Amino acid sequence: MPSPSRRRRPRRVALAAAAAAAVTAVGVCLYQDLARQGGFASDTRPCSLVSAQTARLVAGTAQGVEAGSSCTWAGPDPQPVLQVQVTRLGTPQARRGFRLVKEESEGKTGPMTAELTDFGDEAFSRIRYSGGVRVTSEVWFRRGDVVVAVRYAPADGDIDPSHAGAYEVAAEAAARLG
Repeated sequence: MPSPSRRRRPRRVALAAAAAAAVTAVGVCLYQDLARQGGFASDTRPCSLVSAQTARLVAGTAQGVEAGSSCTWAGPDPQPVLQVQVTRLGTPQARRGFRLVKEESEGKTGPMTAELTDFGDEAFSRIRYSGGVRVTSEVWFRRGDVVVAVRYAPADGDIDPSHAGAYEVAAEAAARLG
């Protein structure tokens, strides 16, 4: 007949294993939270940041084409073109990358840049003119470890609809990002 202490041994081993597994799981979760440094648990799909209704109103088509970290809504030329690009980095790298893009815009005669406060930790908009009549408005914003760029080029090249469209899509993208 086994002694009482031998009957308890499998139960103790099972409890110790369960406790070790729980501590490991908590440690992994905490490490992932610290490693992320920005608060977003997974990569955001760029097409998910714009509703079909908004895409249809701005770009004329509700169907976006996702390629890597960007989503593009475009019809046959000369249709408007809308693009949303999402980049997820560690927060320090996202800050540096965002500032480099912004500094690239400042002091040049081509792009016109404006600070924005509506979208996240940092945001700005800029207007780019291509060689023809096409004008592209861009809204860039950073929220934690995610940098989002919205680019909109209306078919007619008018600056006011270009800026309004990019701003509307960026506002929706920021809201959907959370």
